[in-house]
Amino acid sequence: MLSIVGDALALFRSVPNPASGMNGVAKKIRARNYSASRRARVFRAWGNVVLFFAAALWVPRGAIFAQDQKPSFFVGVPFTSNIASASIEAYDGSTQCGIFQHGNEGTPSVFGGITFPLGSKFSLDAKLEYDNLSTSFTDSVSTLQKNTPLAFNLVGNTYDGIWRNRSYDATLGMAGAAVLVSYSVLPRLNVSAGPYMGFLIQHSYDETEELAAPTDPNARYASDSLTTRTIAKTTISNVNLLQAGFEYSISYELPFEPHLALRPSIGGMFPITAITSNGNGNLKIYPVGGSISLVYHFTEPPEPVPAIVNNFEKPPVPIETQPIATPAASASVVPKRAMLRVSVKALGIEEDGREVSEPVVSIERTHVTEVYPMLHYVFFEDGSSEIPERYHLETAATRARFDEKDLFTANALEIHHHVLDILGRRLAKNPEASVTLVGTRSEHSPEDSALGSSVALARARSVQDYLATVWGISRERLRLRERTLPEAASDDHNAFGQAENRRVEIIPSSPDITAPLWTERIERVATPPRIDFEPEITASSGIRAATITVLQHGRILREIDALTDSAASEYLWTIDERSMPDDAPSAGDSLRYIFTAVDSLGDTASANGVILLKKETRDTTMHASDTSLDKQVERYSLILFDYSSSQLDKKESDLIVREMASTVQGQTRVTLTGHTDKTGDDAFNDRLARDRVMRAATMLEAELTQLRKTHAPLTTESRGSRDNLFDNSIPEGRVLSRTVRATIENDMK
Repeated sequence: MLSIVGDALALFRSVPNPASGMNGVAKKIRARNYSASRRARVFRAWGNVVLFFAAALWVPRGAIFAQDQKPSFFVGVPFTSNIASASIEAYDGSTQCGIFQHGNEGTPSVFGGITFPLGSKFSLDAKLEYDNLSTSFTDSVSTLQKNTPLAFNLVGNTYDGIWRNRSYDATLGMAGAAVLVSYSVLPRLNVSAGPYMGFLIQHSYDETEELAAPTDPNARYASDSLTTRTIAKTTISNVNLLQAGFEYSISYELPFEPHLALRPSIGGMFPITAITSNGNGNLKIYPVGGSISLVYHFTEPPEPVPAIVNNFEKPPVPIETQPIATPAASASVVPKRAMLRVSVKALGIEEDGREVSEPVVSIERTHVTEVYPMLHYVFFEDGSSEIPERYHLETAATRARFDEKDLFTANALEIHHHVLDILGRRLAKNPEASVTLVGTRSEHSPEDSALGSSVALARARSVQDYLATVWGISRERLRLRERTLPEAASDDHNAFGQAENRRVEIIPSSPDITAPLWTERIERVATPPRIDFEPEITASSGIRAATITVLQHGRILREIDALTDSAASEYLWTIDERSMPDDAPSAGDSLRYIFTAVDSLGDTASANGVILLKKETRDTTMHASDTSLDKQVERYSLILFDYSSSQLDKKESDLIVREMASTVQGQTRVTLTGHTDKTGDDAFNDRLARDRVMRAATMLEAELTQLRKTHAPLTTESRGSRDNLFDNSIPEGRVLSRTVRATIENDMK
């Protein structure tokens, strides 16, 4: 081996690069006649290179077949950006006029080879490749000096000095071979690296020049009356014909047939030898790019065996497998055959965690009304009167497209960030209404305390300016006030409270301006809400791919990658709106699930089953005004709790509680859930949430009594700060988290 390496290095040194004379315009390298002994060394080096690659391919052979694993074949096309570095001098005659240093050109190439598995994680790639290493340099040359050409003006018959752009386009092609060691970081994701050797079979260049100035179209080279000229076009002499270096890549394999796969990759080459060196340009090429290759995994086809079917009485769930037949006993030694068997079953998971062995999925359609009281504050940064970027702001040109009904899919925090546009739209529709904008500040925020009361008034003026300039609201309807702390201030001695005290409060003259926002939508809920798949695999070799696919009428509802998917630990399908089945199934309709596994040899086995869908039977004599909805749900958020308080703002909350009470019917179910923000300890937050939910329950029961309605079953729950309702890093998120959420359910059948 040392002899091989020594001969290869000797070959690198066998093509010297002495400095040569100038051939008119560029540094050229004269060819040198080799002696008979030197030619013999070259041939011996090439012979040893061939032996090196042959040995590299032969070494893993025993390990490969010892593991009963077969090689795979691949062909591909890389597309690389050939980044070049050099020091090629440009000449006018014998006078240097520039230097080519940095080049780049994108080119395609081609390769093919064999992959030998060395175990579950390692493999060896033997490649033959043709690499297009062509690159291009551009340099500006100018100045009047000796031998500099002149431009002739065809109209004025004058000779002028010129600026020129000179290009050096090198055409380089290398035929070579590489041996790469690959490591499987993740299933199908490989990192590869290894040496390559190659022989330059193309090495020429084309040096051209074009006029850059003067820009007069009548200007021409005086020598040929053209705007471009060829400096030289010939073979690059005295190059290092034998090239060596390292290749590296990262690839991911995408199987699409039992034996076929696509393998996209990114990588590059790092040369050890230069194209030219020893003062003759020192040209090196660093190809970087991507490739796509087609991979064929060679495996012997399994002997067919009858499919194993497991029949369930209700519902029937066929389980199909494709096992490998077991060789019959024989006195002779029979090679061990690969085996791959799979099976799968589905379990329904109810809301309470109870498992259902033969799930039947039903879809319930619910009309949901969400009621969000307006949080009529705008919060500001310390020392700033600029409205923060998280608030949505329209322009005079886009305001006409704004409609608060478009916010029906948003949550309370997203809706709040449109508060100024909601306010502007409502003021525009109610020309008699007005608002008072009260700017406040923190006494202990560093910047606020330094600026004093001026920052509070400036904040109110920023809101006034926006409503006036964008929404066209008269400033007389937007009165300004300022004060130090808000009337219901948060604790100003900590950072959270200080951020909540830096705000503008919006006080309306009419309750319609800050009335709660109502949104409506149709929700579909599946029962059971989750399906847990239990697959089993019996295999004698590694698994390359495993997927569970759920379909309805050929449409994919959910696909789980059992090797990389985040849900693969439990193979769980949560039936959400994105993967919801058709909610109007026909009689006998069902969902089909398929579990497919591919082993490391490319063999495939699959099993499938069905999940029945429940068809709802509806009364055909229903009144025309009836709908197909199963349930109506109304959800209310009572967000009007001050910092560390369980007292509701009576003026704001009475309207919402009265509306809640009006929807209560005989079979209504009411649930009240208390929440807090994440400031304070858990015990305090639990007590505070409990006090808030009991306060809301008392108000609701009092309203039901006043309306002379039967009190509906009422469930209360205190969640404290355990539910992360909104982003508590911003003040509006904390304020919105201080809430009691009410859910009112009415069955519609």
